[in-house]
Amino acid sequence: MPVFISKIINDRTLWITSFLLVLMLVFGSVKIQDIDFQTISALLSLMILIGLFEKEDLLKYIAIIIIKKCQTTRQVQLTVFLLVFFGAMLLTNDVAILTFIPIFIVIAQKINIKPVLPIILLTIFANLGSSITPFGNPQNIFLANYYHLNAGAFFKMSLPLGIISLISLLLSSYLFKSEPLDDLTLTIPNIRIKQTILLLIGSVIVLAGLLHLVPISISLLTSIILTIVIDYKNFVTVDYGIIILFMELFLIVGGLSRVPIIVSLFKKLTMTEIGAFTSGVGLSQVISNVPAAVLLSAFTDHMYAVYLGVSIGGLGTIIASLANLLAWRQYQQQTDHQSLAFPLKLMVVNLCFLIIFVLVGVGLLMIGD
Repeated sequence: MPVFISKIINDRTLWITSFLLVLMLVFGSVKIQDIDFQTISALLSLMILIGLFEKEDLLKYIAIIIIKKCQTTRQVQLTVFLLVFFGAMLLTNDVAILTFIPIFIVIAQKINIKPVLPIILLTIFANLGSSITPFGNPQNIFLANYYHLNAGAFFKMSLPLGIISLISLLLSSYLFKSEPLDDLTLTIPNIRIKQTILLLIGSVIVLAGLLHLVPISISLLTSIILTIVIDYKNFVTVDYGIIILFMELFLIVGGLSRVPIIVSLFKKLTMTEIGAFTSGVGLSQVISNVPAAVLLSAFTDHMYAVYLGVSIGGLGTIIASLANLLAWRQYQQQTDHQSLAFPLKLMVVNLCFLIIFVLVGVGLLMIGD
C-alpha cells in the first residue's frame, strides 16, 4: 500500500472531519468557493519540499555533526532542544519531531539517561518553535494567508512569543544534570552534494512564495520540479492527508458560517481579544489547534489573539497539537513501550507549560493594547 494512502487511512483527525463534512453535506450548505486554494497551494508546496528534506537526511546530517561536539550530558540535551526549536521554524514541528526523537533515543541509550522527560520537552519546544515563522506549521500558513500578513507583519506578531519560548527552553536545560561525556559514536548519514545544493536553492524560492514575495504558484511549481529532478518517488510519500484535512475544514467552516445560531455563538465568544484567545486555547484542547485556527478566523478579526490562542493551545492535551500524537507514536516505535505512561506524562508536563504560557499570552495581549 502506498505510504500516502496508509497515512490517510490511519489519520483519525481526518476521519472526524470527514464525518463532519458528510453531516454538513446532508444538513447544511457547502460551497466549493469556501476552499482557500491559496492556502492549499502553499501547504502542498511545503509538504512536497518537506518530503525531499526527509529523504535527503540534511537536517539529520547537520544535527549529528553539531551534537558530536558536545562535552556534557546537559549540553547534548540543550543542543537537541535548540535544534528542534529552530528546525521546527524552518521545516515544521512534525519534521523536527520525526528527525530528532529517533536521534535522541539513540543518544540517551549511549550516555545512559532517561529519555522520557527530554522527549516531552523536545515536543513542547517543537510546537513553540514552529509558531514563530509563517511556514512553521499548517495553522500559521493558513492565518498568514487568511489575514493577508506579509513576513514583517507576521514576525512582529510572533517574535515576542518566540523570545519567551526560547528563554523557557534555555531554563529547562537546568532540569538535567551536567556530567562529563565521552566522545559520542553516531553514524553520520551520507548526503548527495548535487541534490542538496539543488534542494537548498529551490527551498529559497518555495519559502519566498510562502512569505508572499513571489506568487505561490511559483513555489508549487518549484517543489514539483525539485521532486522530478531529485527523487520522483517523493510524490507518493507526501502527507496528502493534511491537504484533504484543510479542504474539509474550509468546507465545514464555510457551512457553519451560514448557520445563524453558530455565527451568533462564535461571534459572542470571540468578541474581545481575551475571548478570542481563550477560545483558541480551549478549542485546541478538544479539536486540535489546526481546526481551531480555521474555525475561529471565520468569526473574528482579532488576528493576534487567535494566533496566540492556537499557538499556545498546542500545549496541553495529547490532541491539542497533531505533533503531540506524532511524538507519542515515535516514542512507541523507537522504544517498543506501548503503555499509557508516556502520553500521561506528556500531558502533565504540557499542561504545566500551558498554564505558564496562558499567562504569557494574556500579558502579551495586554501589552499589545
